[in-house]
Amino acid sequence: MISAYLAAVQALLERFAATNFVADARLNSESQPGEQAYLSGVIVFIDGSDLHFSEFLDANEAVIQKLMYSYHYQDQNKQLILRYDNARHRPQLPYTEHKHSSDSIIQHSAPTLEIILEEILFTAGLV
Repeated sequence: MISAYLAAVQALLERFAATNFVADARLNSESQPGEQAYLSGVIVFIDGSDLHFSEFLDANEAVIQKLMYSYHYQDQNKQLILRYDNARHRPQLPYTEHKHSSDSIIQHSAPTLEIILEEILFTAGLV
């Protein structure tokens, strides 16, 4: 099940890398015992912005859970545009899953990488 998920992410990156919006896309994956995997990557867009992402996945029965995730999108000057993650904060937030923007943090469920890429293309005006 994990291998199918990783193959789907690879296919998604290849599909986006074939567009004229993406300058470079790199994906790393490391399988762990017990149907777990760590996935990370970077996508560089033609405007110089980039997305750094990571997921720690656990598959049990017919479900893949994202135990940890972070999707960090920044402009060419390394300034945050948006970030989705489930990291704990100090001071603690009243929710685990959330979205950062340059001026706020709001509750938000875990998106898929495809949704993030579509949001980035729309936000950056690349589509």
